[in-house]
Amino acid sequence: MRRADAPSGPGSVLATVMPIAVLCVLLLTAGAHPEAFAIPAEGEDDGMATLRGAAVAEGDVAYTAVRELHGPEGTPPGGLDLRVVNRPGEGLAMAPLGDEEQAFVVPASSALETLDERLLAMLEDTYRVVDAGEDELDGRSARVVEARRANTTVAGRFWVDGETDLLLGRAIYDEAGETAFSSHLTGLRLVDEDWPEEALGGEPWGDAIDHPERERLRAQGWVLPEHLTWNLRLVDSRSKSYEGRPVVHSVYSDGLSQISVFSQRGKLGEEYLSTDRNGYTGTGMGGEGVTTGHETIFGGDVGQYQSMWQADGFVYTVLADAPADLASSAVTALPGPEGDSEFWARVQRGLSRLGPT
Repeated sequence: MRRADAPSGPGSVLATVMPIAVLCVLLLTAGAHPEAFAIPAEGEDDGMATLRGAAVAEGDVAYTAVRELHGPEGTPPGGLDLRVVNRPGEGLAMAPLGDEEQAFVVPASSALETLDERLLAMLEDTYRVVDAGEDELDGRSARVVEARRANTTVAGRFWVDGETDLLLGRAIYDEAGETAFSSHLTGLRLVDEDWPEEALGGEPWGDAIDHPERERLRAQGWVLPEHLTWNLRLVDSRSKSYEGRPVVHSVYSDGLSQISVFSQRGKLGEEYLSTDRNGYTGTGMGGEGVTTGHETIFGGDVGQYQSMWQADGFVYTVLADAPADLASSAVTALPGPEGDSEFWARVQRGLSRLGPT
């Protein structure tokens, strides 16, 4: 969302947190949520040791590379290239290729790193994670690990470097076997000489909220579910104060995807409310311009899903680089806009633009 399109009043904090959240979400993974096979996959997870080794390598190996990100085929404008620099002990710096002045740093101590143990545990609980043999990626020998659904179809694939154990790439597949999201490193160099001197970030977003604090907020009317769907479980929850009011950032994951939900008391500024009967303003396909009658925002360079609405005295924003069905399941698990019983049906129709669900 463009800064000029941000809501006024308490909702305006989203204009600040959304660009940061988008970069964080881009760093992390995305995946499919197969409603027809909504049960954990059984079997030996003999690929987990390789992925846990990659998580260790991310904290030990310095490198510079370009991370190429791609969303569903045909989603404009087709992809995003990020310059990434990993400095053990300090974190991972990212910047759009050719615009390194916009660097953003995810600290090494920050929650939910690329292969955070909580994400790996969710992956192991949800899918069967198997060693699928050797392959080559960008000229480097790699070990392939597959995440398989209960019906044995492949939901995700990881390539782990044979020399350094670094995660070289990942691909997430929908139920039809089409690529929904992919990310891989090119031009890998085992140095951190391009580390930016000035960058955004530096600290985790807000203060962590433990279970007793979440219970206290729920008693005050906040909707902070521990699960959004059977496989989207809360893995991190943080709060930050804006103009004396809390903003809560909850992260849900199935181990492949992450969904960020921002919630805060207030309402969208009147100048941004649609005159359409649903009272919602969104953007057209590709995020170009503000139009009425769209419940979803399809923006970013990798098929990113965003949605913002108000309900019961709160403003909700959902961010995800994920297939349409997973994003839809997250949105429909939250309170819908007041007085609009058809909202979720229109969400489903809007999401269909990204392809079959």
